[in-house]
Amino acid sequence: MNDYLQSVGIDIAKEKFDVCFKERKNGRSVIKGTRTFKNDSKGFTDFNLWCSKRRKETSHLVFVMEATGVYYEELAYFLHSQNEAVYVELPQKVKYFAKSLNIKTKTDKVDAKLIADIGLERSSSLKSWNPPSEQFKAIRDLCREISQLKKNKSAASSRLHAWNTAHNTIPEVIKAAEEHLEILDELIEKMEELLLERVKQDKQLYDKIERIAQIKGLGIISVTKVIAETNGFLLFNSIRQLVSYAGLDVIQDESGQYKGKSRLSKKGNAHLRAALYMPAVTAATHNENLNKFYSRLNEKFNYKKQSLVAVMRKLLVLIYTLWKSGEDYNQNYQWTGIKTGGLPPATR
Repeated sequence: MNDYLQSVGIDIAKEKFDVCFKERKNGRSVIKGTRTFKNDSKGFTDFNLWCSKRRKETSHLVFVMEATGVYYEELAYFLHSQNEAVYVELPQKVKYFAKSLNIKTKTDKVDAKLIADIGLERSSSLKSWNPPSEQFKAIRDLCREISQLKKNKSAASSRLHAWNTAHNTIPEVIKAAEEHLEILDELIEKMEELLLERVKQDKQLYDKIERIAQIKGLGIISVTKVIAETNGFLLFNSIRQLVSYAGLDVIQDESGQYKGKSRLSKKGNAHLRAALYMPAVTAATHNENLNKFYSRLNEKFNYKKQSLVAVMRKLLVLIYTLWKSGEDYNQNYQWTGIKTGGLPPATR
């Protein structure tokens, strides 16, 4: 370990990011500066200049950030393009590090300082971040565009229904709305064809996705979206980490005698949650095992949405398990690996 180490902790959000620049020399840690930047290209340039003024030629400088949704990606790409040492940590790891230091205060500036400490204390064990391969990046971009087009289609369909039920809507308006819907249908079909072409270029990748898509409720497109958003699960060593990254983990609001509502963290990748939603709806109805699971939870929970989230989580874990194990899905095999965080066998 370098005896002169500098670490920049980055707490990133949609519109801005807070940073803390710390250094450690001869066992002593000192904050060299804190600041907030805009999460855009100008902010990245300003941030780079700010860091260069504090950087020492004799030190080893690392940049550490949390995988918060997708907001970290552009900055991570920028720093990687500058040949910087970039580390992207899962939210759960940051949370446990804070607990180990008994830090209870949570603000953006406190989080940036905490993340900088991770760089100083654990730089030797951190895994460098590398962008996904060109193939995975293209697949992910196509998946995200398809998802956005489907959102637009849903909105356009609702608008057409509103025009059709409204009083005395002129035909020209209804025709325009119908044509808009047709265009979106054509675009979705075209983009899905492009996506399948891309995936089929890698036979090994396609074969793995096709095997996982045998789970009733899933399909080639939905499995591809999950694989693309997780970069083939490269960042993850456990189910717990994956569930946290997806924002499908539950936060307990309890203190002493107070028992608050449990809620979904939603801190993770929104694209990943969106990719699992419709498959979960389908699986909860048509997948025999998951339908029983869903029905059983409906008796326990007050809201069906809680049960649906549990099905989303189950599907995510199934995809992860089959991807890692390389085995076929056996719907008759019962396992309990979701709770333990271990990697259960998919077949017996």
